[in-house]
Amino acid sequence: MARFNYLKGDSFFHRMDPTWKLVWNFVLVGTIILNFDVLYAGLWFLYILLLALFVARIPPKQYLRSISFFVGIALFIAVWHSIYYPWGGETLFEWGPIRTTRDGLIEGFAAFFRVLVIVSLSIIFTLTTDPGRMVESLIQVARVPYRLGYTMYATLRFIPLYENEAQVVLNAHQIRGVGETGKSLRSRIRLTWSMMVPLLVSGIRRAQAAAIAMDSRGFGAYEQRTILRRIQVARADQIFVFIHVIIGGLAFYYYIVLGYGAHYIG
Repeated sequence: MARFNYLKGDSFFHRMDPTWKLVWNFVLVGTIILNFDVLYAGLWFLYILLLALFVARIPPKQYLRSISFFVGIALFIAVWHSIYYPWGGETLFEWGPIRTTRDGLIEGFAAFFRVLVIVSLSIIFTLTTDPGRMVESLIQVARVPYRLGYTMYATLRFIPLYENEAQVVLNAHQIRGVGETGKSLRSRIRLTWSMMVPLLVSGIRRAQAAAIAMDSRGFGAYEQRTILRRIQVARADQIFVFIHVIIGGLAFYYYIVLGYGAHYIG
């Protein structure tokens, strides 16, 4: 199973209009970056985690599989902040040129939770949004030109396909005894490099097939297209987004306009 494939379901986020869901994502991303306090970021992560598991109804195993790679990146950022914090503070650990301070560690964990919040929002969006329905919503609700909408749809559809195809190529290499099989960094780099050519050739073939299909159907010949499925935005979607817009506005007023809370000085 691909990490970022759409999962069919009937949760609130599955039924939510994709355009409004995208607005909700941007609002929360803007809200989380307003303050660098670790408690602020941690509470937002807990809130998004509860939404993912109980409102979006994403299986915990799938959520962990999707976020696992980014946890390592978030930990690296946290360690980097805690070691190379330039503003001093109470020293917690020191070994040669490596020095960890209390303020640096707090800021590192704040950055850790901020990364996980942004990644979790992306996971909720990708796992609960049908690419076809999203394109229809962007064209009808956001008034995006349908040519651009189809380009976005093709991109979203090809990403999980390439992930599955990469696994197929990897399995074929292992069956034939081709490529590296070790777990060292050098082996992984050589294995990834050996997969580049098959994936590139496959991508070119898919692009050519898509171009031929579009030309044969006269895609782009008219400024407007007929609509097969009319998108209706539910009032609950709007209320849900507006509530978070209000919360984001209050956070902006409190942390930026009034200047309260923890500030980033690193």
